[in-house]
Amino acid sequence: MTRTKLLAFWAGAALAALVPALGASAAASTSGVLAYVTGTRALNGSVEVAALDGHGARRLAAGVTASVAPDGGSVAVVQELPPRDDTTSNLVVYPSSGGGGTKLYHCNGFLTVYGWSPDSARILATCPTGLNQRGPLVVIDARSGATVKLASGVIEGASFSPSSGEVVYALGASQQLSSPVNLFTAPAGGGASRQLTHGGIQLGPLWGPNGIVYAHETSRGSEYAPINQIWIMRPNGSGARQLTHMPVDKLAEGLVPVGLSADGKHMLADFEGTDQSSAWAVDLTGARVVPRPLLKTMNSAQAISRDGSTVLLTTGFEGSPSSVESVPFGGGTPTVLAPHGTTASWNR
Repeated sequence: MTRTKLLAFWAGAALAALVPALGASAAASTSGVLAYVTGTRALNGSVEVAALDGHGARRLAAGVTASVAPDGGSVAVVQELPPRDDTTSNLVVYPSSGGGGTKLYHCNGFLTVYGWSPDSARILATCPTGLNQRGPLVVIDARSGATVKLASGVIEGASFSPSSGEVVYALGASQQLSSPVNLFTAPAGGGASRQLTHGGIQLGPLWGPNGIVYAHETSRGSEYAPINQIWIMRPNGSGARQLTHMPVDKLAEGLVPVGLSADGKHMLADFEGTDQSSAWAVDLTGARVVPRPLLKTMNSAQAISRDGSTVLLTTGFEGSPSSVESVPFGGGTPTVLAPHGTTASWNR
């Protein structure tokens, strides 16, 4: 999967699913909510909400992605606006219990939502536009819609800190495959940023209780796709070290972080490559980190529960029929939560 496709990946299936993972350190939720998208109607599908076991599903709104707040009280929905060949989008927040939504932000492209803050007060998103897919990284107040711009450029992933007070993000100058992508942190309310890396390509950072995990991309020459390995560093940028040492075939790229458990010991990652995607469990507790796939069929990683015991994923890939399923982190038989859903999110 190219870095251009990676951005599209964040914008679609995995993006909506990042919310509960990024909010893993939040206080216990007031209610358990599962959200996903089904079908198509004009530009948008139908956003449905249900209990965490999939029961009691009902339509919430039209949209293309849905992100559940950690406290379960709200769902952030991205809605595309016509015409299709010149897509713009709105961010609208709905009560998960139903009712009218509040429009918070308009994007002159396709809005990419990275997740809610753990305290459910803010939403992290970017609005890439044009052929270069450059845009601002913004923090949006979930009540007032007040917006703080943190950075501008090609954003390759972002997340809130466990305290909700800071953000880590991956910023590139262009989408050229050789262009460096560095990690930065900044106060969520605005202020001076801090550069953590200098050179190389870092993707999909997640800020957990034990540091910042991310995918470090390395070129393997023109005949092979670049390879991703998972690294971790302290929030100040020190102590960076490689966690995974996976062999990857020439058409695959490897792992990109999707979610962390509340204690930072379990990680969900998506294994990416040409015509392939699958959810992998990564146990970070041992001296040797050995990732493993959760299903043999094509699927996309969506989210991990706060206690690290359960993973949310969608079967299918790039337009094929899909379903929303959960599976134990340790592996086992999946449970179908929504037989025709995609781009799923929860606050489990």
